[in-house]
Amino acid sequence: MVLQILILVSIGLAAGTVGSLIGLGGGIIIVPMLLNIDHFLSAFSTVPIHVAVGTSLITIVFSSLSSTLSYHKQKRIDYKSGILFLIGSVPGSLLGTYINSLLNTERFTLFFGIFLICISIFLFISSKLNKKSKEVHKGIIRTYTNDEGEAYTYSYSLSLAISLSICVGIISGLFGIGGGILLVPMMAFLFGFPPQLAVATSMFVVMFTTLGSSISYITLGEVNFYYILLLIPGAWFGGKIGAFINQKLKTETIALILRVVVLLYGIKLIIENI
Repeated sequence: MVLQILILVSIGLAAGTVGSLIGLGGGIIIVPMLLNIDHFLSAFSTVPIHVAVGTSLITIVFSSLSSTLSYHKQKRIDYKSGILFLIGSVPGSLLGTYINSLLNTERFTLFFGIFLICISIFLFISSKLNKKSKEVHKGIIRTYTNDEGEAYTYSYSLSLAISLSICVGIISGLFGIGGGILLVPMMAFLFGFPPQLAVATSMFVVMFTTLGSSISYITLGEVNFYYILLLIPGAWFGGKIGAFINQKLKTETIALILRVVVLLYGIKLIIENI
């Protein structure tokens, strides 16, 4: 019993910290840990993939809420853009949850891993994020000034943003990872958001996206409330820790961490399904 508590709290802490640090939510840690932990420790029983996903999503709601409150104090959240992204991501997450309940997700996981590697390659060869764009901005245009006084201008098409957000929501509901693994690269590399702003805004969006999916999984009875109660405390404090570390890191460092995590997670998914 004590061992279970310590391990689950630690998993929540690690997931909350990593998720908050780079805006991914933390599901990339929680889901695989729940699926494999019984192989190493007899104190844990086997967790079906649908239950692991549902349990992860509910935990992410609390870790993303924690980090959102921290990022709000740092004034790093673009709420207007976040609300627009939610128009697509919330319905998408509900659709993803429905698809998950019908299909075997292993094949989708393999292709998703390949897709993430393609994204990571693009991120590695793309131009530096800090370089101020000299292109003419079109669509919705916003400006952000960081703690060092550097001003960034970024822009995006409303229709494209909502369309891509639907895809992000579907991925969130389907795999239980929060959706930030796609949302942050979309904002930072496609729309030109400064990395710190992309991460903080992502956590705000992920909070509501995972909330929608979580309700669906609870309705379907595909959650483990005992695990959730032990994961949440660690995830909550992890959300605070990740936001604190993010504030101390340079823009280039956050961008590099994001690239590496996306690449490694893509490789992991492929290896698991070969």
